[in-house]
Amino acid sequence: MKKYKNKTIWLSYVSYPITTAVYLERALRKICRVITVGPQLPEEYIERWSLQAVKQPIRPLDIDTSFSADMAEILQKSPAEDHPDLFLWIESTNGGFFPINLHALNCPRVCYLIDSHLNLETHLQIVAFFDYVFIAQRAYLDKLREVNPRTYWLPLACDPDVHGNKTDVKCHEIGFVGKVISGSRREKLLSYLNANIPIYYDRCFLEDMARIFSESRVVFNEAVNYDLNMRFFEVLASGSLLLADMASGSGQDELFVEGEDYALYHDSNLIDVSRFYLDNERIREKTAARGQRLVLNAHTYLHRVEDLLHVVLGGKAETFSAAELRSRSIAGLAEPDHAWRSRATPTVVPSRSFVIPVLDYSPASEYNIMTLLKDLENVPGQVVVVFNDPGIAEELRTHPRIDHYIIMQRNVGVSRAWNVGLDVTESQTVFILNADLHVSAGTIDDLEKGLWSLYHAACVGPQGSFVNFRLAGDHLYFDKGTFSEPVEVDAVSGFLFCVKRELFDNRTLKFEAAFSPCYFEEWDLGLQIRMADLKSYVIPTTGYDHHWSGTIRALRTIPYLGREETAGEIVLRNRELFQTKWRGIARREKREHLLQSLWRNYAFDKLQHLIASGDITSAAELCDRLISWYPEDAKVKAAFRFLELQLLKYKTGDGK
Repeated sequence: MKKYKNKTIWLSYVSYPITTAVYLERALRKICRVITVGPQLPEEYIERWSLQAVKQPIRPLDIDTSFSADMAEILQKSPAEDHPDLFLWIESTNGGFFPINLHALNCPRVCYLIDSHLNLETHLQIVAFFDYVFIAQRAYLDKLREVNPRTYWLPLACDPDVHGNKTDVKCHEIGFVGKVISGSRREKLLSYLNANIPIYYDRCFLEDMARIFSESRVVFNEAVNYDLNMRFFEVLASGSLLLADMASGSGQDELFVEGEDYALYHDSNLIDVSRFYLDNERIREKTAARGQRLVLNAHTYLHRVEDLLHVVLGGKAETFSAAELRSRSIAGLAEPDHAWRSRATPTVVPSRSFVIPVLDYSPASEYNIMTLLKDLENVPGQVVVVFNDPGIAEELRTHPRIDHYIIMQRNVGVSRAWNVGLDVTESQTVFILNADLHVSAGTIDDLEKGLWSLYHAACVGPQGSFVNFRLAGDHLYFDKGTFSEPVEVDAVSGFLFCVKRELFDNRTLKFEAAFSPCYFEEWDLGLQIRMADLKSYVIPTTGYDHHWSGTIRALRTIPYLGREETAGEIVLRNRELFQTKWRGIARREKREHLLQSLWRNYAFDKLQHLIASGDITSAAELCDRLISWYPEDAKVKAAFRFLELQLLKYKTGDGK
């Protein structure tokens, strides 16, 4: 979403910590400049809305206003550089705050209405004041379009940083967090449920709410006026099983499949459905895990604001339909009947698995399989070792930290060993580790979190690169300590990475055995991931150490499958194989962009940053690289001309 990073959004709402607008603000700040505009929630609302449990203070927004903010006056007082490219008003109270003189804004005026199931008549009156209207409740789309044809459906969502899994320890059979009104259907259902199965109930918010969700085996939800509510997405994000009724007309039955992604109840079978999932742990946890992956793939607030911006600023004709959202959410996931096929697995499936190919004791490194197994002593997860030498297998196969092992009669190479080990694993998160690696539990946790939270992530690791596929080299390598936030890359380095097993189960991905015994298998995997419209990321984590070629540096030749070659010979052979394979695929599939590195966009963004910061010398060096690779690119040529002028000024003294 770098195309919007120079855009200024005025985000208008009533400030209090638990309003939906706060989640949208967090998402927008990741991709553009945001200035918040609006009043603070009056103290009397705290008791009226039963918000006493909110721990976070109410903070003033960037532009603190009254409940009748005059946009003409605010615009006049604001410096020109702060004027908005888009004004977004988000419904955040039941009436009371609505800005006036919206016509004074010389930008698209947008609103997001999240309670049309409660405030439809008010919404019908105000939508005419906006250029674009987005609503959370699809059932009212046609009525609102009669007043403003530019009205779009934008469902509610989750924030993985707030609502993601907080603990794997389950303390409650069934949990519920929310408001319960005396005499309501919700109160009656909860009372009926609690009379048969203990329910843990609390009225809390944000991380406290998410913690209760995570601590519950099953989380109850009830829709008011057929609203596909925030809790629906938030519970799914927590990784616990969602037990929900059907919000008819909301799109729920098109976005999610009951029995696969969540549990559906009717009033008459609430107890039976609850007991079924409580009694069947494996089905419950698989359903919960799948539901979690769906919302992380397509139903976060970052997804929502991206869709909104694409419509308002990017010329997109329509927000994603239910069918499109469903397709995006299941991208890379196996069909349930395939993913859940019987594997003779134990009752409790391990949370993660580690696959470690071992040929020897890594004589050229201070780390080896013994030190790695020591590292993993207190790290939860199933350890699968693929021994590429029977002798070392005989010495180590009874090691207490090895859960499963496979003995190959001779070295089959890295990618084949990965495939063999992967087929033995029993979890959906699979780590591939070199034996000559030192790794901490913190780094394992960092990578696992990244794999399941980053958009369309298929593979993550601590190091990786932008690849020059034409010359089979790196444009830029991300080493430890050289970056501070996740970066989408062309390929992740193979000494430590983790993948989603389901992508291999459904044959979306595979480790290419042709690259035996080593080299180029990571780049090949990176391009497979791109072919599937998925992504590879490097994660900023430092709790690991690795020295390249702990085995290869000690060998003159590498034995595998009954032959021997030098490392140089293998590199030459596999480089030719790699380029032949992927040039052929790109040509046959008419997807020449497959071989275009992500480095160009990354480098151009860095170039703009260097120019903005006044580092003209560094900018010129980077621009020289860009112009040598992309001589016909209009943006690169424009930057090159600008830098030539700047350098000329500095040489003549005008730039001092």
